[in-house]
Amino acid sequence: MRLTKYFKVCVIMASVSYAPLRSQAQSPDEAVNDTVPVTELEEIVVKTSLTKREADRIVLNIAADPLAANKDAQELLTTAPGVWATNENISIYGQDGTTVYVDDRKINMSGSQLMTYLKSIRSSQIATIEIIPKAGAESNSDSSGGVIRINLRRNRIDGVNGSAGLNLTAGEYKQWYNPYCNFGFHSGKWTVNWNGSLNGSPSERYTSHEESTNELTDRLLSGVAKNRLRAFQGNTLLGIFFELAEEDRLGLQLSYDGERKHTTSDSRTEAFGNEPESLTEGRYDRHERFNNFNATFNWIHTLDNDGSLLKVIANYNFQNSASDEDNRMTLSEPGLDSLFRSASSNRYNILTADGSLRKVFNDNWKLEVGVKYTFNDVLNRSSHKFLNGGSWIADEGLDYDSKYSENISAVYALANGSTGRWKFKFGLRGEYFHVSGNETTGSRFDLFPNANVSFAFTEAEDYSVALGYYRNIRRPSFRSLDPTVRQGSDYSYTVGNPGLKPSFNDGLSLDFILAGKFTIATGYSETRDPISQVFSSNPDYPERMYLTWANGKHDRNMFIHGDGRMSLTKWWSLYAGATYIRTWRKFSDMDSDRFGYVRLVTSTTFMFPRDWNLTVNVFYNTTMKIGNITVYPLLNVNPTIQKRFGRHWVISAGVEDMLQRRSRLRIRSTDFNRLNYTKLYAVARITATYTFSAGNPFRSQRVEKSTDDSRLARD
Repeated sequence: MRLTKYFKVCVIMASVSYAPLRSQAQSPDEAVNDTVPVTELEEIVVKTSLTKREADRIVLNIAADPLAANKDAQELLTTAPGVWATNENISIYGQDGTTVYVDDRKINMSGSQLMTYLKSIRSSQIATIEIIPKAGAESNSDSSGGVIRINLRRNRIDGVNGSAGLNLTAGEYKQWYNPYCNFGFHSGKWTVNWNGSLNGSPSERYTSHEESTNELTDRLLSGVAKNRLRAFQGNTLLGIFFELAEEDRLGLQLSYDGERKHTTSDSRTEAFGNEPESLTEGRYDRHERFNNFNATFNWIHTLDNDGSLLKVIANYNFQNSASDEDNRMTLSEPGLDSLFRSASSNRYNILTADGSLRKVFNDNWKLEVGVKYTFNDVLNRSSHKFLNGGSWIADEGLDYDSKYSENISAVYALANGSTGRWKFKFGLRGEYFHVSGNETTGSRFDLFPNANVSFAFTEAEDYSVALGYYRNIRRPSFRSLDPTVRQGSDYSYTVGNPGLKPSFNDGLSLDFILAGKFTIATGYSETRDPISQVFSSNPDYPERMYLTWANGKHDRNMFIHGDGRMSLTKWWSLYAGATYIRTWRKFSDMDSDRFGYVRLVTSTTFMFPRDWNLTVNVFYNTTMKIGNITVYPLLNVNPTIQKRFGRHWVISAGVEDMLQRRSRLRIRSTDFNRLNYTKLYAVARITATYTFSAGNPFRSQRVEKSTDDSRLARD
């Protein structure tokens, strides 16, 4: 779990927007227009298993689930087996770094932006959701947190369809607006889809408090920072598809994501102890700009009627970001006032080419082989100045100009098979990695095997067991390698670590599905050189704390998970899930730690006459540790009421963070102890959705995207 989000108001959003309903659940291949499955109060009939276990994944049959009606993708993930999905974070079995695909397109978003995008995908559009705890050989080997695949419904009949909606979040300290629109068109051999959304905040405010103790000098710092955020985010995606021939399909997809953000922090810190009392006041002003452009081309050639394919994927991703800061610190001691400025910029060019061949021998066995090449070109620059005697002086000790490139070549093979009630999936991936740049140059070759076996106890496959082994790598994100120093308050900073090494993980997993409704899972893993966020202090100024990334020596992790969903009555359903995670962590030969924590989630839905629904989501996290940071318990209760009007309109209203608790964390560094806490305030969220269609219904085609976006994460 990344810690950046704990320095802002952590609001768990749980709104439900709607689409029109239909009286009977559809199969994944049925057409979709301006109507969606309806849940009748008189009777719920499920003709197929809602949860199915494949060799390496759990498959949720959303199209056949009458209780999924009127929900969005984010809500569906909230009640998916093993998934923890709040508005700030998503993980599988407590393992962060989870990636999300929608129709084989990897979503280049994270945090609240990703969750806002998932809210725009209606349950009526979704056929299945696949929960893959550990990615296989065909995926990037650094998908350490597993993969979630959202598969949309299929139909190729001519027509037009789409939806538009608006999410509004309003409270005394937080205001966000989020309009979105989706449009699809299919005629003959051509298919075009477009979707776009905006996400903006005219003002989001929160107040954070810090209480710090220097145990060597018995000095106490008490600080408060009033923070304000103004942000504007937008993304758009255009996909164009053409069937060149019956056996050949071409696809081109273009997308753009942009963001402008302005944050200010007014801080005041008082110092007490065996030294004279002092007062520090500061104002920290930051403007950030972010642009991301992505282009993907697919060619898929069908080799036979059994499903054998030849596939070529080419992807180019360009991203740049820039930040300008104007900061001021005023101390009560004469002559210690300071004005300082900094400017930083980052540029990433990422090119990926992927070719694969899938051969289907029969209904039970298939083989896939592939090659992949990735080129990463990274540029980081930063300049710093301070005011001295009326002139701005360059602080060359903090300036840097860093450029490096990475070449990653991979070859993989995997086999899928089944015999009777047994299912198998075995894979092997070999990767050659070479990096060259200003600070480091080196090469290495690694193998990443994985194996999964499952057995169904019944013919309906509603009782099953699965065993898996995996090995993967986690490479540092580009942001964690960036040495830019950013000041957030009087004595708090963030900075990257260019010396980070990749971490390697080996693990085993065992899980059971019972009655197609309940999941029990356990797993064990060992990680070498684990990457974690930690706080460190400046030896010359120990009161200054730096949030950074560091490698530990090794981690051992064990988890136990259980969840299930029950229809208590024909109008009342309940989902509950619990995960216990135990970690043994060794930072160095002389420093180690062990701890355990629990994550709980419950979601209950009441269905009333006249298309009214009430959903209440509850999230709870006991005390946990990340590096040398202790995160205290979090509890969120979020009720939402929803109503359908006619065939096209759906409205929902809810309250987020209604308990208004504090978000707290404690940092322990060498002889230094700091407590940081922020009050959470309740906000209201209103969502309106309109769906439309003309002509015959259809389902948009897809473009696969093989680039690894996880290293572009900005939080």
